[in-house]
Amino acid sequence: MTVNSASFSEEEMTVGSASLSKEEKTVAGALTSKEKKKWLVFGGKGAGKSEAKKRQLTSVGKGAGTSEAKKTQLVSVGKGAGYTFDLDDLLRASAELLARGSVSTTYTVVLEEDTKVVVKRLKDVEVTLHEFKQHMEVIGNVEHRNLLPVRAYYYSQHEKLLILDYVPAGSLSDMLHGTRGSGRSLLDWDSRMRVALAAGRGLAHLHTGPHLIHGNIKASNVLLRSDLEPEAAALSEYTLYPLFGNSITSSLARGYRAPEVINRLTFKSDVYSFGVLLLELLTGKAPYQVSLGEEGIDLPRWVLSVVRQEWTAEVFDVELMRYQNFDHEEEMVQLLQIAMECVATVPDERPDMTEVVRMMEEIASQGATEVEKGVGKSSADPRS
Repeated sequence: MTVNSASFSEEEMTVGSASLSKEEKTVAGALTSKEKKKWLVFGGKGAGKSEAKKRQLTSVGKGAGTSEAKKTQLVSVGKGAGYTFDLDDLLRASAELLARGSVSTTYTVVLEEDTKVVVKRLKDVEVTLHEFKQHMEVIGNVEHRNLLPVRAYYYSQHEKLLILDYVPAGSLSDMLHGTRGSGRSLLDWDSRMRVALAAGRGLAHLHTGPHLIHGNIKASNVLLRSDLEPEAAALSEYTLYPLFGNSITSSLARGYRAPEVINRLTFKSDVYSFGVLLLELLTGKAPYQVSLGEEGIDLPRWVLSVVRQEWTAEVFDVELMRYQNFDHEEEMVQLLQIAMECVATVPDERPDMTEVVRMMEEIASQGATEVEKGVGKSSADPRS
């Protein structure tokens, strides 16, 4: 099964639809008995029709009101993608469990007329309704073709839900680390450069436009468009970390977390995580899969150890090198140099994301015309 939207933690458990009982094929049915009692609060079995009518999709902003009924609404964020469903529609819809993590559980939900959305159930949220709403308004104002927006949310004492667009092509993690074999689609070099540039431009916009920290960059949060054109990829789950307090830093994905991060995330820690992502694209290795002997070693350290022994060619993904007439080694070495700058141990030695995007665009322009055609103009510009 393809995981299209991974959870906020690296501790994921993918569950195929075949493993779910009949009851678990709906969002409400996927919960434990204790959790089901909580879901009844906002629309499980037994919810009255009069109450259901109160739970219409509404917009954040003026006129939202503060009545108890409106506090239990499914609230749209930003443009809201034009969705017309309400909370009861979500609860009745068929659902497929994609992933479980330490702070969220992710479902694909199929509504009427085959409309699909991704629903994320957040756990251990430490902010009030007012703080949650304010934060949703902030991220709802972020618009960029390489950022996957939150479309709606629900907040109650026991449940916090986020609604996101469904991206059918899956994640970069799926593509890089899925079962390798003859039936698997491979990412060639041009596609990897498009993905790197798209993700970089989305992150650069987040840093330079609204001045927000992503906080959880990893391959499973890079969602791929099917055409790999200018919108080749979109970063998801950006800027959610303030909802969980300082404890969230311990739940960040293994291998992506900057060494200096304890309780505080920064723009430079985002750059470090992006550097690890570039190394992942270049090597084909997941950060937490790399080991040396009995002692685990993170991906940046492994790459550095190989390069120091002048075995640079051994770093790159063997699947890339198998392509006939492959002549992109120089570009790969240049991208490797950028990645190693991003994962510098000292935060101040890391470039900012605008500079990272500029350097990647220079690589793309050096004879790789197909890559540059695919990615279009720079999106490091906050206005893009």
